[in-house]
Parts: sequence; C-alpha cells; structure tokens
Amino acid sequence: MKKQSLLTAAVAAACFAGGAHATNWFQLQGTEPNGIAAPVHVFGFIQPTYQDTGGSAVNGLGGPAVSYNGAVPKFNEVAPQNTSMRSFNMLRARIAVRGTVLPISNKIDYFIMAEFGNNSYTGTGSYTPRLTDASVTFNEIPGMRVRVGLFKTPGPEEILQGIPDFNYINFTNVGAQLIQNQFISGLAYAASTPAQGVGPGGYLVNAAPIDAGRDQGVQLFDWFNNGPWQFAYAAMIGNGAPLYANAQSNTPSYYGRLQESYIFNHSKGPHQAGVTAWVWDHLGHQALDVGAVSGGTPTGGFTRQNYTFKRYGVGAQYRSGFMTPGALRVTAEVMRGTGWILSAAPFSGPVGGPNCGSASNSSAALCTETLYPGANNAAVGGYVETGFFVTKHWDLEARYDQYDRMTNNPGLERIFKTTTLGVQYYISPMARVTFNYAINRIDIPHLSAVGPAAAQQNASAVASAKDNTIALQTTLLF
Repeated sequence: MKKQSLLTAAVAAACFAGGAHATNWFQLQGTEPNGIAAPVHVFGFIQPTYQDTGGSAVNGLGGPAVSYNGAVPKFNEVAPQNTSMRSFNMLRARIAVRGTVLPISNKIDYFIMAEFGNNSYTGTGSYTPRLTDASVTFNEIPGMRVRVGLFKTPGPEEILQGIPDFNYINFTNVGAQLIQNQFISGLAYAASTPAQGVGPGGYLVNAAPIDAGRDQGVQLFDWFNNGPWQFAYAAMIGNGAPLYANAQSNTPSYYGRLQESYIFNHSKGPHQAGVTAWVWDHLGHQALDVGAVSGGTPTGGFTRQNYTFKRYGVGAQYRSGFMTPGALRVTAEVMRGTGWILSAAPFSGPVGGPNCGSASNSSAALCTETLYPGANNAAVGGYVETGFFVTKHWDLEARYDQYDRMTNNPGLERIFKTTTLGVQYYISPMARVTFNYAINRIDIPHLSAVGPAAAQQNASAVASAKDNTIALQTTLLF
C-alpha cells in the first residue's frame, strides 16, 4: 500500500509539474494510471505573482473623450480589478482531488479542482472562488473513453495544457482575447450614437468572467501507440457555458482535436520529448437579449438573438528534454475565429461600472465591453515561442505573439503585438521562479478608416499609451 501511494503521488505530481507542451493532456488530465492509482489523492498549487504594467496615462484626446486626458487605460493596470498599475496578487491557488472509484471499479476515474486565486475566472469585479473541474471518466470501452462533467475543452495547446506547465506568466493576446471566452449572460445594447464608439453590428455589454477554456458536457477520447508514434483524439459536446452560468442557447457547442506525436526515447508524461502536431475546432452557440439605446437610454424592449461563432487552429511543437542542459523546446500555433469578438473599453470609471443592463441601472454608459457577435466578424492570431535549458535549473524563454482583431472592418481593426523575454529558475520540478519582461504594442493598420481626424487622433493616443509589462511569479506544487 505504501508503494502504491508513492507511485500515485509521483504520477499525479507529474501531471502538474512545470514545463510541458504538446503532450497527451487527454490522458494526463482525464485518466488515472492503470494499476497504481489510489482512490483519493489530494494535490494543488499556488502562484503568487507581482506585476508592473507601467501605468502611463493617455493624453491628446479630443471631442467627447477629452475628459479622459490624464486617465490610465485599463490595459496599463493589473487585471482583473484594473485599479493599480503595480500589485502583488495570489494569481492562482488551486486545490484538487483525483483518483479511481475503488472498490466500485478500477476503470472509473474522477477529477475535482477548485480555484481560490484572484484572476479573470474568479471575477472581473467581485471575487468569487469557483470550481474549475468536476468530471468522471469511464474507461470500459476499448478505443473510446468517456468523460462527463466540467473540464477543459479540447482546444489550443496554450489553453489545454495544465497551468503549472505554462512557461509564461500571462497568456498571449490571442489566447486571452479570442480563445478564453466571456459568457455574456446580461443584457446587451445596440448603440445608436457614434460617441459611444460602437461600430456596425456591435453591442455594449458588461465584462464577465472568462470560461478558462472549460465547458460542461461529454467528451469521447483515447490515444493509440504504434512504436514511437502516438495518435490521440477528443470530441466533445457541451452546454457552451461554464458552471457559474447557465447556457442561454438551446443549441450545444461542439469541440474536437486531433494530434499526432513522434516520441523520442520512449519518454512519457508531461515532459514528453518528441515532435507533436495538432489541429482543433470549436463551433459555439450563444444568445443575447438585445435592446436599442440612444444617448445612454434604452429606447425599447429586449429581444433574444441567437449567434453562432467558430474557433479553430493548428500548431506544432518540438521538445528534446526537460531540466537537462541543452534541452530545447520550440512551439508555434495559429488560431482564428469568426463571430463573438470582444473589444474591451479602454478606460474604467464612468464606462466601467458593474451594473450594465441591470434593472437598477440600465444606462449603456456603464458597459465595459463591445461585443461584435455576427458571423462576419473575424480575428486571427498566433505565437512562436522557445525555451532552452542553459543548466539543469536555468531555463531561458522567448515568445512573440500577435492578435489581429476585427480583420473584416478596417475602422475597427487593431493588431496587438507582444514580445516576451523570460527566465525561469527550477528549484525542482515542483517549484520554480519565473521572470517575464513583455514588450507590448498596439497597431492601427487603417488609421484613415477610423473616422474623422479627431477620431484618428484619439485612437492613436490610446494605442500609443500601451506600456511594457514586468512580471515575477513563484510556482509551488504540493
């Protein structure tokens, strides 16, 4: 029994130890090791984090926006509260339990995890701890395992991988803005005045917690080995909403991912060495209660409108080792989406209140996001990143990511570019310190299409205020 417990602890710890990409996350997150798993294993991790986002204010604004001269834009403040330009924060604090439901069956596994950290999943305003995972996996059918409950959807590598295996402190622009969906469950307003800054087909909505790449549903998955080759698949049908919100649409969301790996030297687990390529797809459905607004005042009743959106992408990764001098990792991923494109308001304050669309305050001026839900709206992004172990403990990181938002509308199109330079010191596979310096830039590729000269000046002033970011984080697994 003691030997079994030690093996279980080692395997569970490996599932959350640092540094992995392009591994078999379906296996590591959804199943337990056959023959050595215990009924109960408790584990978790914490990530205390410090960030300095620069805090530069915007100046040079004119017209209706002149009152915001001297104000700090939200992207120069620390998320999710956006109240300070530099802050210590317990970004993530998760505790989990997993195992096999012995003595009922050694072919039924479970996984439960809760988030107690302060991030965009536990709240954009008030702090609310939430379950991130609560699932059961049935392994009885050869070639088709069945996972039921709340868990990560089979999507892009950046989101699918375990957070302790994420080599950077912040997600890429495309991962944060396009992939990690906000479930907009409140009322939406169709603005009718240019002063509200909403383009054709856009709605003013209040910011919501992200889904953290999770949904409630049923997933069929498995993997197959043939010598050094491994093929894995996953197909999922879900509500289209995380546990903290009820699905508004009667049409489910669909997810799928295929990946093929060539594994070096029979390596296994989250630090698997080899070459992996993957492709994924997400067809989503959400509904909005939409009403018209003129000058911040609703002009009529609300009607429910249903929308379909798509997300899909492709990627590949090479990895030669982990915590070994000379070990190299190179990853590239491209993601695209149509429909349900969100654009955050640049400032807090009057446009950042918490009651957008509520019965107590129906003024659209309190909304904090602009949502473009139509299928004609599009965005594309991706990243290239690499890591290199100089010694067993020191790991150098570099990543370039780019997100091109609203490519279908020249006046609304913005391109977010970030180069992140980092270094990690691994005390052990269970503990590390990460430092990141992010060089940020926002481009306006079609400035003349933004509008008259005053609108162009305002857009340029906001974009040029984007600061670089310094971040320091400790990751400790237990």
